[in-house]
Amino acid sequence: MKEKIETIPVNEAFRSEDECPFCYLERQAQQRAIRYIAGPGASYMEPLIRGKTDSRGFCGTHLKQLFDYGNSLGDALILQTYLVGMRKELDAQIAEFSAPPKKSLLGGKGEGENTLVQWEKEREESCFLCESIEESMARYFATFFFLIKDPEFRALVADGKGFCMRHFARLLEEAKSQLPNSQHDWFYATLLPLMQENLSRLQEDIDWFIQKFDYRNSGADWKNSRDAVSRVMQKLRGIYPADPPFKEK
Repeated sequence: MKEKIETIPVNEAFRSEDECPFCYLERQAQQRAIRYIAGPGASYMEPLIRGKTDSRGFCGTHLKQLFDYGNSLGDALILQTYLVGMRKELDAQIAEFSAPPKKSLLGGKGEGENTLVQWEKEREESCFLCESIEESMARYFATFFFLIKDPEFRALVADGKGFCMRHFARLLEEAKSQLPNSQHDWFYATLLPLMQENLSRLQEDIDWFIQKFDYRNSGADWKNSRDAVSRVMQKLRGIYPADPPFKEK
């Protein structure tokens, strides 16, 4: 199949020999989004972008990554206008707030939903960068299901290391709507054993890593176990624990 602009990153990820090609793509999307917000282009100075960051905010994970990136002035400007908007919303919430009923004498809890708590929970679930990254990931999953019609791409998948559990579950979920009927049998017959095979491989690596701490194995070869801990963590949760912070160059 002839390469197109949208298929290049997906093919690259599946050739990367990563424990999960979608983790590879997600890390790229995340770094690209951080660089877009806080990097040399200074998009945080654009009114449209600042309006979005002010309304959507950032989750704790991405606030930390923005801090690590190293553009302190950019972070301060983003946080300044975000705080202004948040304080206005909080003032409005407090103005309409009604304290919940007291607990009954029988020990039951006061009924009624705390609107301030609900307001904060909704803010915690909102993140400009999460939304930006998800837009990229949705395209990557759609591209995967487009590409599996190609025998060469199917061979890349079958020869790979499978997926992290998080992205494996999403693949199965996305398959309900995106899997071509012509690839239904291949998809399940390939992916399920592929996951079992590669989890078994990682089990052997982590087992040997532990055995290497036995003095009787001190002179033995590490085999493929030196980075087993970080690779197992990635397989289980789709993270790169050994990655250094992504910083401004």
